[in-house]
Amino acid sequence: MGPAHSLSTKPSSRCLRVFAFDPQASIELDTAPINDAIVELPWEEPWEDSLAKGPVNDYLEVVDYDPASACFYQPVDLDDPMLLAQHGLPPSDGNPQFHQQMVFAVAMKTIRTFERALGRMVLWMREPPRRTAGAEGPPRYRDYIKRLRIYPHAMREANAYYSPQKAALLFGYFRGKPARDGTGGGWIFTCLSQDIVAHETAHAILHGMWPRSIESCNADALAFHEAFADIIALFQHFTVAAVVRHEMRKSGGAMRSVSLLNGLAQQFGRGTGREGPLRFALQMVEDEEKELAANGRLNPDRNARITQPHKRGQILVAAVFDVFVTIFEQRTDDLFRLAGRRRGDTANMSVELIERLVVEAQKAADHVLRMCIRGLDYLPPVDVTFGEYLRAILTADADLVPVDRRHYRVAFAEAFRKRGVTVRGCDFVTVDTLLWEEPAPFANAGRPSGGETRSADTSFAEVLPRLLLNVVYDPATLSTDLRENASEGAKAYIEPRNITPDAIERRNLRDLATLIVKHNQKMIQQWLAKSEEDDEEWEHLLGICLRPLEFHQDKQTVMFRGEKPRVEVHSVRVARRQGPDGQSLHQLIIQVTQRRRGYFDPAVQAAADKGELAGGTDQTAEPDFWFRGGATLLVDLSDGRVRRVVRKRIDDDGRLAQQRGFLLGDPDALTFTGQPGASPPEPFAFLHRSGR
Repeated sequence: MGPAHSLSTKPSSRCLRVFAFDPQASIELDTAPINDAIVELPWEEPWEDSLAKGPVNDYLEVVDYDPASACFYQPVDLDDPMLLAQHGLPPSDGNPQFHQQMVFAVAMKTIRTFERALGRMVLWMREPPRRTAGAEGPPRYRDYIKRLRIYPHAMREANAYYSPQKAALLFGYFRGKPARDGTGGGWIFTCLSQDIVAHETAHAILHGMWPRSIESCNADALAFHEAFADIIALFQHFTVAAVVRHEMRKSGGAMRSVSLLNGLAQQFGRGTGREGPLRFALQMVEDEEKELAANGRLNPDRNARITQPHKRGQILVAAVFDVFVTIFEQRTDDLFRLAGRRRGDTANMSVELIERLVVEAQKAADHVLRMCIRGLDYLPPVDVTFGEYLRAILTADADLVPVDRRHYRVAFAEAFRKRGVTVRGCDFVTVDTLLWEEPAPFANAGRPSGGETRSADTSFAEVLPRLLLNVVYDPATLSTDLRENASEGAKAYIEPRNITPDAIERRNLRDLATLIVKHNQKMIQQWLAKSEEDDEEWEHLLGICLRPLEFHQDKQTVMFRGEKPRVEVHSVRVARRQGPDGQSLHQLIIQVTQRRRGYFDPAVQAAADKGELAGGTDQTAEPDFWFRGGATLLVDLSDGRVRRVVRKRIDDDGRLAQQRGFLLGDPDALTFTGQPGASPPEPFAFLHRSGR
């Protein structure tokens, strides 16, 4: 007899049934056979909180309260043996418990997609409550929270959005308009659209890893947020093999026509008066090709005047999806030659050819999506533009995969160039010119006193030993305040004297990861605040001000209270990346930002910068807007070298003038309140209600 096996061995995965698209696809003969899909999630690990009714797990908490009906719906128990036996509840638009299952499954699927590409855990962040006018008190900072809340029936309206202040996803439901053919007109639940759930989850993940991304400071800022969330939703279509197989058979392997794979939120689009999906990934590409086919001429600046976030975001979506289609065609051209067929010919396609096309489509989609996600860590922490995102994608890929054998990076550069995306200060011709530069040596590296030669690497080495780069079990390595404020799950890791069987059961790795991030933030903050001989060099490198501010009054130099300017340290996190050919890259990613008072009147701005306003530079009155600068540092942990510094300078008066002009010149585009430059409390609620 073989060895005895424990009956308590946990399963490797948890399978949950979902709509592949939305309920509309289940009542159409063509798509009904493929709309019942399975999401396969890793079973909960011992270092995670176990799954509870709701569902509630280590990442998410589904709260099903319906304000319009003033009731709570009974939470689903996904550990019920009857549900485990059938992969959860069957898809149904009339069962609130299935709605809970659907949002949970799709949100967790999106989370795992990000974690696989980023090489680290996803953490959530909550915006601090907005202070009323005239209120005093200490500054309110963002903080990491344990779980993202999801409300499947949050409102009775045609809307769904991520709330930064509630740290929650809110899904609405509404009675849709009948389509032109007379169908439709029933209740539409946004929580049952896989596209919408993935889109909103992506918003929350972006905010958690990049806190300043929700601020509207240029035409690309919120458009980037919307576009990236669309990209995540689109590429998740390719994880369902049955859907890809169906579309390959139907299109003959052609990806440049309208299909289920490149449309978003079909039912929502129909229910709000459209005859097709809410958005179509290749609409812009299709329009361009029609113009060229009619012997037209494309204006390189044709997209420059688009400012509405969803419409402008389609520039980025079109570019990325064009990259995917180009790569897919490149990877499958030989299959069509071997089969003696033309792409797009649907007659008598062999099963073998269809299956090979499915494999290549899924592989290309996965590669492109991971490149897009990895690029997020190479963005500046504030004021991002599409051109900078292109540079971020290319640099992140070059650092992990040095040899671009299939020319993926060339495909990205070409697709962005076709959409008119420009890179400030870089008239790029080759991919190499688009990569972020490595930091230059310090200007005073050779010190006259005969001291050691200094560089960013040697200077940063002073703080590197104080950072926690792995799981810790020694409480002495953590500061007292962090140790005292640790959650029970983290204390079960870091207090060995209290280890008991019960404490071991309470261990939670994400709790500990949050504690480590906070510890590292504090260490970086202290390092920057300390008076260092390299402050001048780090000022240049990070694009912020680290020395006490100086201004002149009556020909005398006056210091700003003799204090160093405040610096905000965001995420300090370790990423462990794996490349397609087994490459590994361990990095420390640090975001540092600083704010500067901005004024709509250039004369007032000049006076404020010189400290000539009433109250000096430390005045308490709110400025017209905040102008931010800062940098993202990427440190290679294999040797402790500062590999990249991606910065936006706080003293860039040209960028300040651009932000001022943007806020004043187009108040309806991205400024949502009556006060120009004001940051909305719920930016995505407004965008998704009226900007669809």
